[in-house]
Amino acid sequence: MPAPKDLLALFDGLSVALLRVEHPTGRVSWLGGAPPTWLADVDLSSWWKVALVPDDATQLRALVQAVVDGHGDRTCEHRLKLSSGAALWMRTTLTKCSERPTDALLAMQDVTAARFDAKQWRELESWLVTLGETLPFDFWIQDREGRFLLQNPASVKRLGHVLGQGTADLPVSEAQRSSLDTGVARALAGEAVREELVLEETNGLRTVARALSPLHDGSGVVGVLGVDIDITALKQSEAKLRASLAELQTAQETLVRRKQLVALGEMAAVVAHEVRNPLGSISNVVALLERGQVSRSEERELWKVIADETRRLDLLVANLLDFVRPVSLEVSPRPLEPLLEKALHQTLWAEDATRRVEARVTGHAAPLPIDASQLELAFTNLFRNAVQAMAGKGTLEVQVGEETRGPQRFATVTIRDSGPGLPEGLTERLFEPFVTTRARGHGLGLAIVRKVVEQHQGEVSFESVSGRGTTCIVRLPMAAPDGRP
Repeated sequence: MPAPKDLLALFDGLSVALLRVEHPTGRVSWLGGAPPTWLADVDLSSWWKVALVPDDATQLRALVQAVVDGHGDRTCEHRLKLSSGAALWMRTTLTKCSERPTDALLAMQDVTAARFDAKQWRELESWLVTLGETLPFDFWIQDREGRFLLQNPASVKRLGHVLGQGTADLPVSEAQRSSLDTGVARALAGEAVREELVLEETNGLRTVARALSPLHDGSGVVGVLGVDIDITALKQSEAKLRASLAELQTAQETLVRRKQLVALGEMAAVVAHEVRNPLGSISNVVALLERGQVSRSEERELWKVIADETRRLDLLVANLLDFVRPVSLEVSPRPLEPLLEKALHQTLWAEDATRRVEARVTGHAAPLPIDASQLELAFTNLFRNAVQAMAGKGTLEVQVGEETRGPQRFATVTIRDSGPGLPEGLTERLFEPFVTTRARGHGLGLAIVRKVVEQHQGEVSFESVSGRGTTCIVRLPMAAPDGRP
């Protein structure tokens, strides 16, 4: 059997303090002669006046009297003030001392934390009930056995009063009961459950978003907090919105098809016009030649007209094919300067402007992944437009460089001509098919340019001031169009 001092040490480790109260003097002393370590600053000399509040002192005196008078053991909870000013809640058990029946023994246990937890739980429960009365969704709490401990008015309205009952007592279908049991079991295992359910009720189907969360205390999961939010109206609105979006998409597709047909009709009209003019010229020339009433010199001129108009038709067909043909890039690292030099030389030669147009390529950019043949076609169109805008006479500057925009690096090609500039308001429409400022132009060149540049994930833009020429800037990414470095 352990010695008394060992028992006192055991009680001290369990945060239980042992005292003796002498009756009727009321003198209080620690059993063992010294207070436990966790209550070392309690002043026993002023026990009844300082260590206890008056109401608690009166209660304890009455319980001591009852125990000494032989009315059995007693237990109560009271506050105990320390010399430091702090206060603890104690649960004290009083019993009669066997050695001296006029004395009472007190065993005091600190229950401050437990009372605080209980107070917090009561406050939380009160807050939840108050909050639940104002919320428009179902709200409840179940314990580990599945019994309902709390439910708000919305839940009562749907399920009735089920406090103290389990899910087996709910007035719901077997499928709903099984779903709730499964979700609660998952939550009791520590999982936060989020699911969307369609519930069949007396007034029809009801769609809810359910959330089940485990409730913890120091020992683990003690219950489940459940919420059902009615999203039936939201789902109906979502279905209507989806239907509206589908109708809108159908309308948009119809509109796009109509626009395509209109564009196709416009293109057919323009192409017919562009084809009729040279065909009419050729037809007239052939008629003159058939009559045989022209001189040798006039005949040569007429044959030249046929050749020019034929080339015009051929160029129109070639540009149409370039415009509608899908571009499939075959990229490889190439420098821009040789490509630009070649396109510029061929353009000046084709336009018979090698002596009347002063042109040069300056600057440098690192080799970049490009489709050389496609870009040569695009720059040839740009150079041809510039030379024709200057009426075959003037200055054409082509400057190559690099620039950085955020994380992306670009090679830039800036083309400046000394022509009269573009008419006001035309800059924004330059890339539209068949938009041109030349009487004999077909307006496909710049549309092809934009198509090729955008396939390279680049951009092309124009700046023009009337009477001061036009500047075209082409930006090409230094990374490959397909993402390769």
